[in-house]
Amino acid sequence: MKRLVMIALALMVAVPAVGQVEFTFEGFAMYDPAPDMVGAALTVYGIANPPVSVPTPIPMDFVNFQYTVHVTGMTVATYVLDIGDGTKTYTFNGGVIHIFEDPIATGTAGNYAAPGTFVDGTMLLEATVDDGWEMLLDDPFGLSVYSGAGIGACDMVAGAAYPLLVSMDYELNDWVFAGTGISEPWWPFITVPDGYDHVFGIKIIFPYDPTANEDATWGEVKTLFR
Repeated sequence: MKRLVMIALALMVAVPAVGQVEFTFEGFAMYDPAPDMVGAALTVYGIANPPVSVPTPIPMDFVNFQYTVHVTGMTVATYVLDIGDGTKTYTFNGGVIHIFEDPIATGTAGNYAAPGTFVDGTMLLEATVDDGWEMLLDDPFGLSVYSGAGIGACDMVAGAAYPLLVSMDYELNDWVFAGTGISEPWWPFITVPDGYDHVFGIKIIFPYDPTANEDATWGEVKTLFR
């Protein structure tokens, strides 16, 4: 049952709702002191992808700025390895998400070998992660290479763009915080930088556009799902 719930949640993230807006990042995660243990601290660094079919919650200038994410303070509260079912299930407590903006011309590009490059710009938004964030990884081919997704919620609390969220009438609590494309390394097909343990994408999703409804053709609606 738990696997079915997680699959359903992952599909909700993968297929955008009409009017949904989101921040999307690709990145990598590390665990201290090690993965797959209760008490380990999760840290994620990532770089934003320009929007394709789903707009960002606030205007973002991907031509002149790089946007990065830093997740820290998430602690593994429970960890269960089910060898028979081929799954690893984790829950996390705590955590803070920061989104940064750094000028491409004068700033420093995100470099996974130098994590400080992800946090040296303007802090646009800060969000706290709700306790109980869950991650489910499975090993469908029996290769001892686990991959999957995570799902939970976060609350916007601060940042240079926080007043803009307020002025745009966003609800500030219970944004979806999803881990996407999470995977253990599998050389040479799936690799991570030195010091990292998982490939780890991030989506921070507000489930609908807070602006007024607008008429759209069916063709325009269909493009949201491509």
